[in-house]
Parts: sequence; C-alpha cells; structure tokens
Amino acid sequence: MKKFLLANLLMISASAFAQTYCVPEFSSGCDGGDMIDSFTIPSAGFSHLDTGCSQGAYGDYTAQTITMNAGVNYAFSVVHDYSNQNVRIWIDFDNNGTFDDTAPELVAAASSIGPDDNSVTNGSISIPSTVTPGTYRMRVGDRYSSQPVPCNTAGYGEAHDYTVIIGAAPSCLAPGNVSSSTVTSNSASISWTASTSTVGTGYEYYYSTTNTAPASTTVATGSVGASSTSAQLSTLSSATTYYVWVRSACSATDKSAWSLGTSFTTECAVVVPTVTYTNNFSTFPGNCWEQASGGDSSTGPTDTDELWYSGDFLNSGDNAAKVNLYYTDNQAWLKTVPFNLSAGGYKVKFDYGVTEFLETTPSAMGSDDVVQFLVSGDGGSTWTVLQTWNAANAPSNTSTTYSYNLTSYTGANTVFAFYASDGTVNDPEDYEFFVDNFIVESASLATSEVSKAKEEIKAYPNPFTEVLNISKSDLVKSVSVSDVSGRLVKTIENPSSALHLGDLKQGLYFVTLNMKDGSKQMIKAIKK
Repeated sequence: MKKFLLANLLMISASAFAQTYCVPEFSSGCDGGDMIDSFTIPSAGFSHLDTGCSQGAYGDYTAQTITMNAGVNYAFSVVHDYSNQNVRIWIDFDNNGTFDDTAPELVAAASSIGPDDNSVTNGSISIPSTVTPGTYRMRVGDRYSSQPVPCNTAGYGEAHDYTVIIGAAPSCLAPGNVSSSTVTSNSASISWTASTSTVGTGYEYYYSTTNTAPASTTVATGSVGASSTSAQLSTLSSATTYYVWVRSACSATDKSAWSLGTSFTTECAVVVPTVTYTNNFSTFPGNCWEQASGGDSSTGPTDTDELWYSGDFLNSGDNAAKVNLYYTDNQAWLKTVPFNLSAGGYKVKFDYGVTEFLETTPSAMGSDDVVQFLVSGDGGSTWTVLQTWNAANAPSNTSTTYSYNLTSYTGANTVFAFYASDGTVNDPEDYEFFVDNFIVESASLATSEVSKAKEEIKAYPNPFTEVLNISKSDLVKSVSVSDVSGRLVKTIENPSSALHLGDLKQGLYFVTLNMKDGSKQMIKAIKK
C-alpha cells in the first residue's frame, strides 16, 4: 500500500510540469542591469543570490523548491543592478501550462526603489486560502520601465522559473493591511484588518528599529483584545524609523505567522534652546534638518530635490553648508530643526560668505539671483523673510556673522530656512553661498567671544583632558555643559574651581556658567 501511494505521489509531481510553458524573451536583454540578481522570500526560508544576468534573459530554476502555505502573505525582495524595475510573480495553480496575468495566478506586483547600482524591489506574495495544496510552477518576471507579462517578448529584463509546494492553510491566519497613522515625535497609532480566522485571545504586535522580521518565538511588544484592530505605541524616540508586525492569537497556543510589516518614522523633537543650540555642519545637513526645492518665500518649497551640499567653509575652512548658483530656475531650500521659542529672549546667528565655484576668490551674484534667510512661526506653513542677499549686497569671500534678535518670535514650532534662487536670467556668475556655525541662543547670554562680564570667569587649560579649571568659582551657582547639537550632557551644582569632565567624549562643548547674580557666561571648551 505504501509503495502504491509513493508511486502515485511521484506521478503527480512528475506530471505537474508535463505541460509546455512559453519561454519569455526580452529583446534588449538583461546585461545592462535589468536583472533578477537575487531573489529572497525570508519567511519561507528561500534565498537565491547573485545569479546575475541569465543567458537569453531567462533562467529555468525549477530544480529549486520554495515551500509556502495557502492563505499566507510572504514578503519578497529582488535585487537589480539598475533602477526603475517592475516585478511580477505568477503561479500556475491549475497546472495547465499557462500563467494567467490576473489573480489568483498573479500573486505579486511591485516596483523598485533605490539608485541604479543598488536598486531593490520589495513586495508581497499573496497565496489565496482557496488554493489546493500541491506542487506548482512559479515565474518571476522583471522588466525595465514597464510591466512584464508571463510570455514576455520585448524590452529590457529577465525571468526566472521555480517550483513551489503549497501546503494547507494554517488554522490561525495573520491579520492584514498593517498601517500607521498619527505619528508624532514620540508616539504612533497602528491598525490592521481582522484575521479571517476565529481570534479567541487577541492580537500581538512587535516593533523594532531594525527591519528584521520577528520569529515565531519572538516575544511580542504588546497585545490587544480580540475585538481591537488598532494599538497605540508610546515612549518612542524622535526622528527614528520603526518597523511593526502583528499576529493573531487564536488561542494561547495557536498563533498565526507574523503579518507583513509596515514602517514609519517619528517626527523630529522640537528643540528648546535652554542651552545654546549649534549646527556646525560636521554632519550634513544636521540632525533633523531638511532639504527641499521649488517655490519661493510666499509659497514655501514645492518639491523635494536636494541642492545644498557639504563643503569646506569658503572653500578653505572647516565643514559648512553650501549651494551653487549657476543654473537658472533652481530653487534650493535648507530648513532647520523646529524650535520652541515660547520662553522668549532668543537670538539666531550664523556665519556666511560667497566665493567663486570651488575657489576662494570673491564673486558677484547674478542680476536676479537671491539668497534669503527666513523664519516660520507655524512649522513651515508660512514664511517671513528676515534677510535678503542679491547683486546689490552680495557677501564677500570673508566670513561675516549675521545675528538677529528673535524678541517678536515666541512660537512653539519655529523653523528657520535658507532659500537660494538663481532666477530666470542666465547670468555668467558661477559661485557658492556658504553657511556655517548656525546658533540659536539666549539673547542675553554673554560669551567669552562676544562680551566681557563684570566678573569674567577664566577657564583653563583649554583644550583640556580630564579637568577644566575655572576662576572665581565662588561666584558661580551652577554649570551646564552642552554638546554642539545643543543637547545638555552634564550639570554641576555649586561647583568647585575644578570641573571634572573626564567622562565626556572628545569634541567641542559649550560650558554655561550660571552666576549667583543671575547673569550667565558661556565658554567654548575642547575635550582632547
């Protein structure tokens, strides 16, 4: 009896591909990068890597078997060597030798993201719950700029065929359509569609800052009851990308596979400049700074092109932000992190200058060129111009400091921006506008570089290694130490003359001395 059953199973498997399938063709081939270089289905444990461009742009890999289950969605990834790729996947569920280009045999369709040499298509394969368990043929098609078809004949691209074994649908199916909404700097809402299974216990969710899908043994981050299809995530980190998965708990012991994941990025936290905020552009463009393009000061940006870039200040100093003005109709925006200025009494300042392109020599500005420094009290919805530079007042090739008292700006979501436009006149000037050392600080803050207090405190040695000594420590109530991003890293109450700062990392710090008479002094100190 066992021999009879085995013989029948072998006959069924052998007959599954007895049909003659069309061989897809791509008239322009795949050696230009329009290929299926790697194909993976992580949750099915399948990985087919670094296959390159197949001869004739078609690879028969039916000797490789992929095992999946009915009623389950599987994330997949295809790596290419060129951008603008489109991937479709078909499974011949009726084993008639033809791939239907519609559901249910069309099980996946997705397009690539990423630059030319690192283009990736991520998508999901949906196996219908009604599929009869068995062995079938799968075709993966990739085509540049347009959609592939099962019996493709034209264009750039490639196709692979594989064998798939579909198992029975599990008793507990995962929920679907996981999504996020109402994302803030420290929270987000997630939701999903209910499982088609009977969910007796509820739903479990898992989130992480790494895009690694949880295993069946992974401990859930949280859970909700069976009647809920949403959850609130809190105490998240700002400006951070999170990945989320959800699964059904049909009972305490019967749980589904994890759903296809979703991701979201929390907003940037609003900076309260209780200590000096500084962006010296050592990392470009700076934490939570953004680039944009198009529009003007009346409309705000209208596109997302990035036209500012990093370079040495005035092409001779340290790191800075700069924009090249030469081509007409370019509008480049560089926007700051949002600030909460509700306490009032702040000022903003930065260094700026102009040189010829990639030179240190001075340059005029074009006849209709303009660079503006703007402020928005409503997070970027409307803008006010604080300063304009043009052909009449073009900056020199030496560093100049711009400073503006923000007395009239007390918004809790204040954003600054630099806007540069080359206008419509094709002027010959080819130059760069530089910005460096962007600072928001208390307008009354006295620094060792700006003014001398009645009782000026001296700090030494500077740079220091372990200890920074201060004179007249009896006049100092407390000391606040912040890094160049404005983040408070250390506070010392009732300090002695020796400030022990050996636990700080190497770098530049702002040491704010809060005096007993209510005044403040700030010293820039370098930890070796």
